[in-house]
Amino acid sequence: MLPQIPLDDPRVLALAKARQQFAHDCTHLPTWEELTDEDRAAALPDARNYLEAAINAGLTLGVEPGTTIKR
Repeated sequence: MLPQIPLDDPRVLALAKARQQFAHDCTHLPTWEELTDEDRAAALPDARNYLEAAINAGLTLGVEPGTTIKR
């Protein structure tokens, strides 16, 4: 298991925004920009947990943002 990803990791923010956009598109909940600062902050731990679960399950690479992956 990898160390816990920090909440300010850009991947966490991107996932939180994407989850909120999906919720907005499906149920007309507020967009990310329409959320309060408290709501945005509260969404980050869940997004981090989903990202960590995906990495631990091997569904995505556990690399640091900005890392170039050579094929």
